[in-house]
This record gives sequence, structure tokens and C-alpha cells, in this order.
Amino acid sequence: MEHRMIPLFPLPLTVVDVDCAGVAEFFDSTILPTAGRKNTDGTSGYRTALSHFHNDENVFEIYSELKDFGDRILEAANFAYRDVMNRDSVLRVTNAWFNLCEVGGRQYMHNHCNSVLSGTVYLRTDNQSYLQFQSPYHMNDFGNMLLDDPNTKRPNRFGYKHYFPTITFPVEQDTCVFWPSHLRHGYQENRTPNRLSLSFNFLPETFNCVYKV
Repeated sequence: MEHRMIPLFPLPLTVVDVDCAGVAEFFDSTILPTAGRKNTDGTSGYRTALSHFHNDENVFEIYSELKDFGDRILEAANFAYRDVMNRDSVLRVTNAWFNLCEVGGRQYMHNHCNSVLSGTVYLRTDNQSYLQFQSPYHMNDFGNMLLDDPNTKRPNRFGYKHYFPTITFPVEQDTCVFWPSHLRHGYQENRTPNRLSLSFNFLPETFNCVYKV
């Protein structure tokens, strides 16, 4: 049947290439030996395959060596927020932290509170690295939960993927991905040795161009 499918309210995922020269090496030489790890269950010490460094802090403020890199990330974030998402306010970084994942580790699906834009830059990856996003529409679809789930084992005859509960997005080294903070994301079993990334959250400096943060 002749038809048109119109994707209403698409969610913007912005991918930007960033110069990451020296950042992974700085992490290995300075942060990894000295900074405290926090595991995904909130405990300290190296116990799980995924560890966070300076979680709930801002590494761009803690380490002067990362200031210029932080400025590049903030410039890219403002491009994603102002130019792609068409917002007026200027963003500021609220927190930025490193993530180190060994083979077999995973990041459970989650979202980020107290921010409007989140992102991750990939510092050490390979062709097996990816990030998954969970559809907010699928989670809130009452009919899907009780009546009839769509078949997600195959694309439909037209190639549409709007009904998929998750989308797997391959990530590449030295790329930065930004998304609205409410979007749930994570990954299953990691196959990349010493997968290293740096994640961050942002808030506008002003809300509705009136209230200063």
C-alpha cells in the first residue's frame, strides 16, 4: 500500500569529532594510579569490571591539564544544545568523570538527573564498542505492555525501527556523543579491553533566560 511514515518528535543524538590527543595517556599516568575508584554498586576499590573515577565531580576543574580539553567539550556541547536542539541558553559543565571498563563489564540502563544534556567522549575503543539507547516511547506505551509487543527480532518490511525498544549505536575513538539527559542508555557485556571514556552532564547557565544558576 502506498503510504508515508512520518517520525514525530525524534530525539536528537549529536556526534562530534573531538581532538583527544594525550587525554587517555594522562588518565593512565596520573588519574588511574592515584584517584579512588567507585564501582557501579557505589562501593570503593577495584572490585567490579566497570569503575568510575571522580564520579559526581568535575575533572576539568580538578586537573588543570584537562582544562583545554574541557573547553573543547563545552564548545561541542553548546553546539549540540543551541544549534542542533535549538535552545537559547548557554551550558555549563556540572560534572565530568572517567569510566574504565574491562572485558566482561557492563553498564546497566540508566539516565542522568539534574541535567538537560549528557554526553560521553570515547578515548579507547575498538570496532566492538557500542552504546545502547532505550526508547522512552516503548517504556511508556501502555498497549505494548499489556496487549501486543512489536516483533523486535526483525525489521518490518519497510525498514522502520521506531518500534524497537533499544537502538545499538556503534561508537568510535575520539568521537563525542551528546543526548538529552532523560534518555536511558548503557551497554551489555563489554568486549573491548580497557575501554576508556569520559562522561559529563550539563545545565543551562540560565533557565528561561531569567534565572541564573
